[in-house]
Amino acid sequence: MLSPALLMLAAILPPAIDDWKRTGTRAAAPPIMEVAREYGHLESEGATYENGTKRFRVAVHRMRENTGAVALEQSLQGAERKVFRHQNYVFETLEGTAPRGVLDAFLFPALKVDRSALPNLLYYLPRKGRVVGSERLILGRESLRAFEPRIPVAAAGFDFAAEIQTARYGSQVLAVIRYPNHAIARQQMGLLEKIPGGVVNRSGPLVGVVLPLEAEGTLDERAARGLLGQIEFKGEVILDKAPPKPEPNPGDFLIGVFTLCAILLGLCLVLGLIFAFGRQIFGSVSGKKPEDEVTSLKI
Repeated sequence: MLSPALLMLAAILPPAIDDWKRTGTRAAAPPIMEVAREYGHLESEGATYENGTKRFRVAVHRMRENTGAVALEQSLQGAERKVFRHQNYVFETLEGTAPRGVLDAFLFPALKVDRSALPNLLYYLPRKGRVVGSERLILGRESLRAFEPRIPVAAAGFDFAAEIQTARYGSQVLAVIRYPNHAIARQQMGLLEKIPGGVVNRSGPLVGVVLPLEAEGTLDERAARGLLGQIEFKGEVILDKAPPKPEPNPGDFLIGVFTLCAILLGLCLVLGLIFAFGRQIFGSVSGKKPEDEVTSLKI
């Protein structure tokens, strides 16, 4: 069993994980490096592990932060890929079956993980009808060119820190773009409405765009409007200071004083009864009368 101290010496993947021994190292670059760099790719490593006759091959990609890791995880999804993420690390099982429980116990505690918040743009996309594995998080020009080139870069508005989440719904593609505020969203919506064959709608700083799956395909506008109608922005109010303390109430103070007095009187009564019963029981057992214990002095 490999200790956590030895795990910290490894670049990413250790020489052994429990009873699994590392037997080989291979290159493990992401399929589209330009997109991976845009997502914040730092390094990748691949290795083969064997345990008797069992073996698996795994690749791991370390990203700068969790947002880029989620984007890379989505970009690697596919029918033949086994991908999972641990904070800002993305793992691909390239051969065999990686023992997830072993990885959780021995590998994950040694990783230098990012603790930033996860992106939540996917939560605005409807679940019903969404094709699993079709989700793509677009963070810049390269990922836009790779996953949805029909949206112009100027309309996307990455200069305004825009983020785009896309997914497939049957024969149509839904893209939800989040902008910093309502004004920028309203401005960019005018550009997005010029996309040929698309249907656009806005909810607060979110702009939804529905496009046909195929570049030359036709769009069912009624179905597209129904899909866009499910996108609803829910604002959150975050206060930057603590709320004011309530003014003290004199009535509450008096009630507290009377309550404390009642508790003290009750305790005195209970202790007095306990002392009286104890004295009575002690006298019955010892045979002494209470007056025998009194000493009188006459001067």
